[in-house]
Amino acid sequence: MKFIHLSDIHLLGTPSDKLYGIKPSKRFKRALKNIRAHHSDADCVVITGDLTNNADPGAYAQLKKQIDGLGIPVYPLMGNHDHRKTFWKFFPEFRDGNFVQYVREFDNRVFLFLDTLVEGEEYGLLCEERLAWLEKQLKRYADRKVYLLMHHHPIRSGLYRMDTVGNFRSAKAFWKLLSRYDSVQHIFFGHLHRPMQAFHRSVSLSATRSTTFQVAYRPDETAEHLTTSVQPAYSVVKLDEEDMAIHLCEYLGEYGVSRVED
Repeated sequence: MKFIHLSDIHLLGTPSDKLYGIKPSKRFKRALKNIRAHHSDADCVVITGDLTNNADPGAYAQLKKQIDGLGIPVYPLMGNHDHRKTFWKFFPEFRDGNFVQYVREFDNRVFLFLDTLVEGEEYGLLCEERLAWLEKQLKRYADRKVYLLMHHHPIRSGLYRMDTVGNFRSAKAFWKLLSRYDSVQHIFFGHLHRPMQAFHRSVSLSATRSTTFQVAYRPDETAEHLTTSVQPAYSVVKLDEEDMAIHLCEYLGEYGVSRVED
């Protein structure tokens, strides 16, 4: 199996709008163009949240228009910048109960898409209802290889703001639940705007870069340091029966394509 991990695309109301001097819509469009050109054999594309920057309906309309022409299934999730009801106006199919949570099966693998959004807050969590949904799926697929996809990071990142203001506040209950099942193979997340690999107990985790701006690694400082000098990227994930490989693709500069200024 092969799939693409995108995150934190932060689309704005109109394609010409800029965020920190960058046009998020243009960056996302170029990512999809690169995926179409070089990874059209991917089984799917996942976007782990912050689909928009301000939950503007125009941003969700752009998202729908751009992914409809990709030719590869795209599975989006909520980030702390998103809004469920506005999202559902354009993507009603991604829903189970009151949340943007759903299941997709790929042969012997199961992807569980989790909704960690607390609307109006930077932090995330899984409430009792969402934890109950997760446990139901873990019981159902106890004999399969399970992969979790979510926006917020369920472990400490070492970045002060991300681990305080923007943290995942259900970590204790989340890991207690996972400890009762041995089917979870890996957790893919976003939110950090930078790549990260980690292990917690026997579970591996990874994040990918944003397609807009990045966060610099300055763990000893309390302020968040944003940067536009680091290239945007997505990850290509390849899975077989024994191995998993994750490649970070800086799509503005790879494959001999010269970088074009925004």
